[in-house]
Amino acid sequence: MSSDLREELDALADTQTFSPDPSAWDRGRRARRRDRVARGAAALAVVAVVVGAGALAVRPDREAPQPAGEVPGGAIPSRIGLAQVEFGTWPPRGRMSVAYLSGGGFTLVDAEDGTYELFGVDDPSLALTRRSVLALSPDGWRLAWTATDRIVIADLESGEITPFAHNRGRGADVGVLGWRPDSRTLLWNGRDDEGQATAGLIDATGPTESVGAGVGRYGSHGVMSPSGDSIALPSDGEVPAAVFLQVPDDPVRSSGEAVERPLPSDLYPDGAVVTPVGWADEDHVVAIVDPPPSDVTEHPRLAVFTSPDVPDAQWTWREFLPRLPPEATSFAVDLVPDLDGTSSQALTHDFGDTTPESPRPRGIELSLFIGLGVTAAIALLLGLRWLWRRPA
Repeated sequence: MSSDLREELDALADTQTFSPDPSAWDRGRRARRRDRVARGAAALAVVAVVVGAGALAVRPDREAPQPAGEVPGGAIPSRIGLAQVEFGTWPPRGRMSVAYLSGGGFTLVDAEDGTYELFGVDDPSLALTRRSVLALSPDGWRLAWTATDRIVIADLESGEITPFAHNRGRGADVGVLGWRPDSRTLLWNGRDDEGQATAGLIDATGPTESVGAGVGRYGSHGVMSPSGDSIALPSDGEVPAAVFLQVPDDPVRSSGEAVERPLPSDLYPDGAVVTPVGWADEDHVVAIVDPPPSDVTEHPRLAVFTSPDVPDAQWTWREFLPRLPPEATSFAVDLVPDLDGTSSQALTHDFGDTTPESPRPRGIELSLFIGLGVTAAIALLLGLRWLWRRPA
């Protein structure tokens, strides 16, 4: 059978002539090349889809805060953000490291885990006003603020809220609140109904209040040192030196003796506004330092520096919160660790990202990525189908 077919083909080749189309070879080569390109593109598409899906599956969840490492006893965070935070359950509870006003309420930063909570006062008679001031005690366990006609103190351990009709009910426009180093005595300064300067001391554990001429003498302004021998005063505008009052030698004097502690001229060539917030120990004051805006200084910063009682040769100055939001004005200064005199000592703790943001939810983002991937895959397949059917 096969020999007969071979003989017939030989006879046909001897009697017939064949002239192939000259372009047939080129068309075949193009078709084969197109086939290889299509198969390669399809393979690459599969690899890309697999790799992309894997990357999407293992990429970190950037919207979730990083785990906060708890610090037994508490610490001041190494950075303070003002992102929108969740409302906390009233009354606030727990030891706090930072407190600042937030619109009609206030935000507290937990001292042990660095998390933020926003609080609004439930009782309208105790609510904050546009003129309210806020003060967190040095140990972080008490918070004081001014309401319309009273001073309110919250015990952050028990949750107890105590209002004080300051100035014995005679009324006063309170402009300054400051805790003594014992974290139990609150000093307030303001103006009475007649516009005269007045001040008072509130014992938060009593509770009692002392108002009178004795309170308005030495120590009624500024932040007192633990021994009571020095008062760190807020500056009146930008100054080249921080001002202190020392206990007067004459007990009859109604004011202390003013002394100055020069600011480092290399850090603050144009001076700075100095607002003391507490004492880390008897010789070191903690203050908000706000230099004039420039190309290198844009934010207030928290600094700890030696008082004038220390000999000049031993003076030190250290910034430890260099990008401080202007709203953050009250700190639990007892959480600054005992100073060892070295510049490498950590004065704050990095709790990670503990301020919740408001980005697009991860579920929506994941759906968007999947939808885009499916769309791209369909478009690729349609393109390959068109390429495959295109005439050679």
